[in-house]
Amino acid sequence: MAGEGVKLMEHKVIKLTVFLLLVTGISGLAIGYVNGITAPAIEIQKEESLRQGYREVYPDGDEYAILDYDGSDSVITGLVVARRAGADSGAIYTVSPKGYGGAVELLVGFDLAANRISGVKILTQSETPGLGANCSQPWFADRFLGKSAEGALALVKTAAQGDNQVQAITAATVTSTAVVDGVNAARADFASRYGGR
Repeated sequence: MAGEGVKLMEHKVIKLTVFLLLVTGISGLAIGYVNGITAPAIEIQKEESLRQGYREVYPDGDEYAILDYDGSDSVITGLVVARRAGADSGAIYTVSPKGYGGAVELLVGFDLAANRISGVKILTQSETPGLGANCSQPWFADRFLGKSAEGALALVKTAAQGDNQVQAITAATVTSTAVVDGVNAARADFASRYGGR
């Protein structure tokens, strides 16, 4: 009699295991199917967001040409040349420095004629809400506008006094440093490629 109870229990366990395997298998296939349908749309949306970002950090361009970044700085992940009336007029870098919560991906635009930063836009970040996440706020990006591309930017905790200074976000020094490091990486490459124009 005890043997029949064990067999019945084993049968229930096998039945439950097969049922759970079927459910998880079907769920996995459904998720994969939905991902296959939505992945192209998500990619198109990301590309459009990038194009919008190019216009934000260098609004004077009428054409944006993506170049293969051939430099050695691992923080720089992309380079775009902005053109106006067919002539190179700006450069836009995609940089990804490490912040407090992970990589902070941003665009940094430069005006070739003025040799100045034309804009900074945070694309993605996973910083602490209310602190480092403030790096996505327009008021922080505005702190970089018009800064010279000739020298490295320095992060300061009080109001910026010089052209090379950027005021940090209060209580978010690691994030602020990451953004400034990313901008400085782009600035250094910009100076080596386009300096002396």
